[in-house]
Amino acid sequence: MAKQKATRLLQLALTIGATVICVTGFVGIVFGQPLLGVVYAGMGAAVALLTQRIAERKREQEELRRLNETLEQRVLARTAELDATNKELEAFSYSVAHDLRAPLRHMNGFIRLLKKHASSSLDERNQRYVGIISDSANKMGLLIDDLLDFSRVGRAELQMKAVSLQQLVEEALQELREETKGRDIVWKIGQLPEVMVDRSMMRLVMINLLANAVKFTSKRERAEIEVGASSNEANETVVFVRDNGVGFDMEYKDKLFGVFQRLHRAEDYEGTGIGLANVQRIIRRHNGRAWAEGQLDRGATFYFSLPKAKEASNYAKVQAHAAG
Repeated sequence: MAKQKATRLLQLALTIGATVICVTGFVGIVFGQPLLGVVYAGMGAAVALLTQRIAERKREQEELRRLNETLEQRVLARTAELDATNKELEAFSYSVAHDLRAPLRHMNGFIRLLKKHASSSLDERNQRYVGIISDSANKMGLLIDDLLDFSRVGRAELQMKAVSLQQLVEEALQELREETKGRDIVWKIGQLPEVMVDRSMMRLVMINLLANAVKFTSKRERAEIEVGASSNEANETVVFVRDNGVGFDMEYKDKLFGVFQRLHRAEDYEGTGIGLANVQRIIRRHNGRAWAEGQLDRGATFYFSLPKAKEASNYAKVQAHAAG
């Protein structure tokens, strides 16, 4: 407001000055001083032109301000619309997955009854059909569970605090004891930092990435899995999980983090194809990035970045304020 008032006063002063100078010039011409009159008249015209330019500049600035306000309102409205749409989609996916549980339980129940009471009367072919139905129902159950987990990851509120990644990796390795039992795996765990994250969500990230490395090195006689971190970047910490497994074709790297996307046959490597989607969603909720590099039959490296403590704390405050 003060700036606008000062601009108006300047315009008024210039207008008055231009008028006075022009009048003085005409008076000089009338009283026999043509050169002085022309000089004053020219000065008056210059001041008048300057006043006009200032007025035009003011109008341009006002128009730009209105456009910025309109754009900001549109961005806010669009953001609110996207947030509402995302919440509706998450609620829908949760509802669908939850509602699918009841018929699936009935299916599994009748399959068990069929096996118990009619297996002796079924020939080998029909028993195989029943087995396929049972396996498919179990797989659908896993897909539903993973879909519910994916939905919860998007809806849960972040509980940000300082967490040791070193400790999370150790917990993840304990979680994977059954999967690694009897395997020849060389673990290379580097020095990992403390980060500002939601502990339970980041624990899920480490479990998914390490389980992924364990799974895709299963055909190696001697698997090598490395976990490390780099803090060279100014505002973020980069963590990686590297393995010498089957790798992947970089042409399809964009599919890695998609829901139910698979780059390898389910017959070769089990899973529902949602673990990496959960990783990316969690990292994005922490204002970070997730990406991967690999080569077919030469292993893969999965990366994620996290804001350093100060930036993470600020981001958490913004998220909390937006949620409120």
